[in-house]
Amino acid sequence: MKVTCPQCKRRVSISRGEEYVCKCNEKLNYMHFFRKKIDYVVYLVDANIFIYSENRKDKRNVSCKKVIKFNSPRIRIGTTDVILNEIKENKNIEISKKIEIYKTGKISDELLDLKTNYLKQPSKADLSLVQTAIEHAEVKGIITYDRDYGRIATKGIIQKKSSADFWLGSAVEFLKKYTMKSRVR
Repeated sequence: MKVTCPQCKRRVSISRGEEYVCKCNEKLNYMHFFRKKIDYVVYLVDANIFIYSENRKDKRNVSCKKVIKFNSPRIRIGTTDVILNEIKENKNIEISKKIEIYKTGKISDELLDLKTNYLKQPSKADLSLVQTAIEHAEVKGIITYDRDYGRIATKGIIQKKSSADFWLGSAVEFLKKYTMKSRVR
């Protein structure tokens, strides 16, 4: 991202996750400039949330539907093009227009070498969510029922690359965190 140094007014390019010191010795933080542009956060949704929302027999159906239709001015729901391709191969699921769709770039070598346990390599769809979280500062978490993400997140890859805490949880946990409960008296 190209920004203007507030002290010396030079135009400089800064990247996410890297600390940049201008020639005038002013420390520039990517998130400081980024938050001025975008006033919302995005939570990425895994393929299993879409699949459970369509399966009426599954006990997670209601909570997954609520997550997909979640409406807030400060919080948006998103997914990647790789996840959508995976869903369309298996099921004919309609995606809401409110869901932000991110194009996944090249998956980094660091992620390709990653293993969830000693033998299993994460799928390309799993890695696309992690890569998108690293590339986009507005992404604050992943909503999934896949246990592999827990092993990926504990390695701290996303936190290391970004300057914010990263949330990981299920649809039920997301709804508990962000929906207000009204008390009836």
